[in-house]
Amino acid sequence: MTSKVLRLILYIRVSTAREDMISPELQEHTGRKYAADIGAVIVDVVHDLDLSGGDFAKRRIGAIIARVASDEADGVLVYRWDRFGRNIELSLTNIRMLEGLGGVAKSATEHFDTKTAAGRFARTNMLGVAELQREQIGENWMSTHARRLRLGLPHHGGARFGYWYCDTCPMPEPRSPRGVRRERQQRQTCEKCKSGIQIPRPVYGEALAYAFEEYAAGKALTKTAHEIKLDGIRGYSGKILSAQDLMGVMDTGFGAGYLRVTPTAQSWADELAESAVEPIGIGKIDQFFWLPGAHAQVIKGESVWDAYLDRRRAGKRIASHKTKAKYPASGLVVCIDCGDKSGSPMRAGSSRGAAGGKYLTWRCRRIDTGECNHSNASRAAVDNVIYKWLQDRAKDDGTASATAQAAVEAETVRADPVAEWETEIARLKVLKKNLVRMRAADEIDQAEFSEQRDEIAQEISDAEAKVNRAKRRKPPVVPKREIFQGLMREWHHMDDDTKRAALRKIIWRVTADRGEFHDESRYKVIPLWERPEADDDLPEVA
Repeated sequence: MTSKVLRLILYIRVSTAREDMISPELQEHTGRKYAADIGAVIVDVVHDLDLSGGDFAKRRIGAIIARVASDEADGVLVYRWDRFGRNIELSLTNIRMLEGLGGVAKSATEHFDTKTAAGRFARTNMLGVAELQREQIGENWMSTHARRLRLGLPHHGGARFGYWYCDTCPMPEPRSPRGVRRERQQRQTCEKCKSGIQIPRPVYGEALAYAFEEYAAGKALTKTAHEIKLDGIRGYSGKILSAQDLMGVMDTGFGAGYLRVTPTAQSWADELAESAVEPIGIGKIDQFFWLPGAHAQVIKGESVWDAYLDRRRAGKRIASHKTKAKYPASGLVVCIDCGDKSGSPMRAGSSRGAAGGKYLTWRCRRIDTGECNHSNASRAAVDNVIYKWLQDRAKDDGTASATAQAAVEAETVRADPVAEWETEIARLKVLKKNLVRMRAADEIDQAEFSEQRDEIAQEISDAEAKVNRAKRRKPPVVPKREIFQGLMREWHHMDDDTKRAALRKIIWRVTADRGEFHDESRYKVIPLWERPEADDDLPEVA
């Protein structure tokens, strides 16, 4: 009688943040060799790269167990037991779930007969050692971080924008998935890189210094980002740097010669990365402190850094005097010519024609990052389109208004977000009760119970917030012709801020598509009663 060939899924986990990592190639080679030795076949290789073994939520162990349940495989094979997980409770829970389905879990280097009590005990011990190592790594992080700070080094050695490791090692173009690993190997062999002290990189360091100085002097960061883009300078990943990206880099203080520290950080994950592209935000800047680093600053002096911090702390108060809209269409015009059909906001600007004339424009914000087709909108044409749209409404004999109102009412009947979200909340509460019963029956462990309970609680909270938002939202009503007639009578006597306030009550947005600058057919007025429902306003249908 021929025995069944064991079908195994080879699971590979590696964290590129670990110096002593086990390479994916070694894990796969050893796993395939072991499978051949025991007469098993590898049906698939599943990778989880740069993921912690202490958490199963983001890893693909659950998907492997599901494949075993559907008879795609007979079990899972790992290089050694710590690759399966470094949380003994969750690891054993997943192994028991796998074995409960008739599957097997095997290690290519740590062989135990888990059919016996002694074998299961040995496996549990290895998983316990893996958890111990993870906890020791966490405990050692604080002392490692403190040592790096004493040396004037940031909490990890990745290259910061405007800097590089030394003046001889080349920069990879652009980063590949294994670029971080190659950089680490490079720094370990280069004598100049071993110190870990980064030096200002030509051109890039000068661009960072320019951004600091211009922002400290009061210049809009969007203009600086646009100038840097025109100079051909990109982020180290090849991405065009937006104003937000630049501010995120400057907020770290690295270019000013400092290291930003989070006082409450207890692990690498808690410390905000110096390469973060999102700024830390107004009101949050004082939750950090900066220590002098061993690297050189790119700015000219402390006065630039002090002025930068002053402006960041001032935040929106710098422009708080601008309380009135300058144009009737302010905040209404969006570009749909840059691939984002949901519309990208446009801001007022101006440009010079070939003959030297000045044109007042609406300019897409994505032009700064090179994501738009540079399709400016004519401010005069937009105003004229809006005015004609108002005139047509004022002259309407009632047919168009009645048709629009009927469409609104039909849509309201078709989609009732309050009722649908309340149904979703009821479903989630049933799930929560079932979860409690499963925990009481010891069908799931405490860790899994806590994780799922918190997820359901968050979903219920989000759904309740959407119900409240839907209840506050008034159903759109198409204004009567008399409203538009009154608006037209007063239009030429109103200032731009009053016009904008009136338009905001009836117009959702004015879209600008591709076309000639003065061609009015490229502009379309979308009233509030034709505004589409947001994607998240209704729950997903299971």
